[in-house]
Amino acid sequence: MSKCLIIGDTHFDTKCEGYLDVQVESTLKLVKEHKPKYIVFLGDIYHHRKPTPEVVVAVHKLFQKISLTPGVTKIYVLRGNHDSQNRSDDGLTALETLCYPGSKVTVVKHTIYDPSLNFLLIPHYEDDDVIKEHLESNGNEKTVAFGHFSYTPDHLGIKGFESSLKLTDFKCRTILGHIHKHLEDEHVTILGTPWTTNFGESDKDNFVGVMEEIPGGWGPLNKFKVRFGPRFYEAPYEALEAMEYEISDKNYFTLLRVILNRFSDDPVSLLRADIANKFKVAYVDIKFQPIYDDKLNERLSGYDPNIPLTVIDDDIITRYVEEQASTIPQEMLERGLNLIREYADQDTDS
Repeated sequence: MSKCLIIGDTHFDTKCEGYLDVQVESTLKLVKEHKPKYIVFLGDIYHHRKPTPEVVVAVHKLFQKISLTPGVTKIYVLRGNHDSQNRSDDGLTALETLCYPGSKVTVVKHTIYDPSLNFLLIPHYEDDDVIKEHLESNGNEKTVAFGHFSYTPDHLGIKGFESSLKLTDFKCRTILGHIHKHLEDEHVTILGTPWTTNFGESDKDNFVGVMEEIPGGWGPLNKFKVRFGPRFYEAPYEALEAMEYEISDKNYFTLLRVILNRFSDDPVSLLRADIANKFKVAYVDIKFQPIYDDKLNERLSGYDPNIPLTVIDDDIITRYVEEQASTIPQEMLERGLNLIREYADQDTDS
């Protein structure tokens, strides 16, 4: 049976050293595991609207390798909102580099209906009415639609989706990208991303979808949990030891955020390096637990958030510059922080 592999928003990027390489390797691994004849990428190939040359070249080489994979005959790539350099539906997109003589990639910049596969492919559009029109025009019981847009599943009690589309607007089985968390809603499936893309997603599962071609159409969408690749993970500092086995899982390229509820005597840069070395993670982000709560503070103290607790002096500037992990030159940081201090002093005097 011929298979179609569906992969959600990949968001290729260089968040830290090695991150892009692992994204590429993980995508190739998914193709190798599932051995599809057809592949549909649901959009947001790139994380940034204007990706760096490094990312564009890596993605181009990736799709060359996928095109050369035995058995793969057709690859559809939907234009996501992150793939357009501006908010125009006719704007420039770095996805153009995926199309070259001999490529098996079709970049879907505008809606396509493939009658040979009964696929309706709808990229991102800024206007919901355009999407509704396209859903209406080609929907039937044999059609499978793929899209990069959201809708409002308010009948499930879920809010926060900025879309005027409702479940009734979908006339056929539909598989969506754009929204990062998996959701099943009758004949609509939000597939979600194949890996987490930020720390806010650190607690969610990730899937790809596979359909098998059957006489007269396509079988059900089977979802496979992705248990490898890049992963954002968040844990309290006090729980690191107990969570070591899971944090250090070699199947993942882990970006770890550590939550501190107290200040450390060690510089943050040293603490970050120690954690990365001990738990074998690719990147460590340190975040302090919020110490101010409006309602609680009213009962416990007379703290006024409008009154500064400290001033920016030479010691604070020196410590910040020494402990920061930025690629900005030290001299530039010092000049900028001194300007902030001067402005703060002027504001206090006035």
